[in-house]
Amino acid sequence: MKRIVTIIAAALLIAGCSDSGKNVLDFDYDSLNARALAEYEIPVHPGIPGEVPFWNQYAFKFIYAPAFGFEKVDEAGHYSYTAEAGGQFFIFTAENPNEPLTDIWSDIPVGPVHLVVQAYGSNGEALGEPQIRDFSKDDPFHGPYETEALDYAAATVKAAEYIHFSPIGQLWLKTGEPDPEYRFNSYACKIWSATVQCECFLAANKPELKEDALAVARAAAAALMKYSRPEGEPLAFFPPTYFKSAGDESLSGVLDYNQVTTMFVEAVCAAKALLDLYDATGEQQYFDFARHIAETYRNLQSEDGYWPMKVNYYTGEPTIPAPCMPTTILQLAQRLKDQYNVDGFEDMIVRSEAWLWQNTLATFNFNGQFEDVPVEGHAPFQDLTNCVAVDCIDYLLAKPDPSNAEVKVCIEMARFAEDQFTRWNAPLDVAFGSESVQDVLPFVYEQFVFQVPVDHSTAGVAMAWMRIWEQTGDPLALAKAKTLVDSLVKVQQENGRIPTVMYNEDPDNHNDIWANCTWQSIVALDRFNRIINSK
Repeated sequence: MKRIVTIIAAALLIAGCSDSGKNVLDFDYDSLNARALAEYEIPVHPGIPGEVPFWNQYAFKFIYAPAFGFEKVDEAGHYSYTAEAGGQFFIFTAENPNEPLTDIWSDIPVGPVHLVVQAYGSNGEALGEPQIRDFSKDDPFHGPYETEALDYAAATVKAAEYIHFSPIGQLWLKTGEPDPEYRFNSYACKIWSATVQCECFLAANKPELKEDALAVARAAAAALMKYSRPEGEPLAFFPPTYFKSAGDESLSGVLDYNQVTTMFVEAVCAAKALLDLYDATGEQQYFDFARHIAETYRNLQSEDGYWPMKVNYYTGEPTIPAPCMPTTILQLAQRLKDQYNVDGFEDMIVRSEAWLWQNTLATFNFNGQFEDVPVEGHAPFQDLTNCVAVDCIDYLLAKPDPSNAEVKVCIEMARFAEDQFTRWNAPLDVAFGSESVQDVLPFVYEQFVFQVPVDHSTAGVAMAWMRIWEQTGDPLALAKAKTLVDSLVKVQQENGRIPTVMYNEDPDNHNDIWANCTWQSIVALDRFNRIINSK
């Protein structure tokens, strides 16, 4: 099976050559839809008993044919697979209990599936108890989804303007301080950094607002630096993940629970924002502070490339044993190296990449790492998310010359993000009791424990497919990206607001907007606009 996946990946590396000179959005959907169906018969990163774990033990829906980690039965000669779906039975036999459902996948209808795998001896007698798995088969990609012309460039500016003119930006402009009533200012590092980045983007794309936009960016950047740990401390130059001054009591539990902790990786958000502000202003203090953050990461890296996920903000000691995902730290180091010719991070990059390949990329354990969701007690693979996979893709394919191995694993991670988190058509189950998700399809939801359409996730998976298109020229990848960015434009409101939870329709409620999610949407929309307008 791995050989088939490798063949598909190799074919994608050639795909762009045949379409040279054509409009990149001139899709042959009949051909793409047929190709998508064929590829859905190939499992995503199937496990190998005793070697590679099966990542899908907690998964509940699949677009790609799954393979499960069922146990071998002593003296079994073969195994019978029976999938009951839509009142029909689909049956095949195999020599092992871990065979992907490829042989019957295209016949199984969308909807609930009850799978029974029974071992049989050489004389045809049943051995042991049947092994059972219940799951849902989800709708495949079947374009086109949006046919009207969309103005992606205008959507990006409108989204940045919304952040600027809402209290999220205006309180910085008027007082130089974060709005205490904007509840997500409690997540200082992430939200203040995203505000800086949105304002830098606005300054570059809306000349008449440049002065005010940079004033907001400078104010938020000043707060990031002001509240950071001082030089000489274990987490020198790290801004806080959690900030106690926000006024919304709905976050009090999260803040109390984490009052002395910080998410180790989140200082990257501040460093990236400060580099963006340095690019916009040329003011050295922002570059220096960002470099110091990167140096703290380098100084705290273990010999095997490991960093902890959550640490005590004052001592730097880990508070939980789980490792953080290093890809955004690697992005920061790579940016300093490539864009600014800063030396000294080469060894850090090598060690961290080795850890990434040996751990995350080998296992596909993309467990969620969110500051508002406790990760303690989660078993491996229990709360998978598209976000970790997307970050890996973004890092590996942003390299000047990614290797074939890097491209192939990124294609596989994009397939994972589609398989588990993308909804191309009507959801099979509606989380949190909302029927409004029907109106915002297609979309991507965030994680197993938050099955809600989120703009950040929709934008992130769109970005992943864009990255793959840029490396391979595969039109199916670009068609998937277009479908998802179109959904962002579709839900955008007249005032520029892109709802974080995409069915949230209150245009006056900035308290439901995560600024970092808006920033991710801006990045995806801007990248797609550049792709379709490049010569």
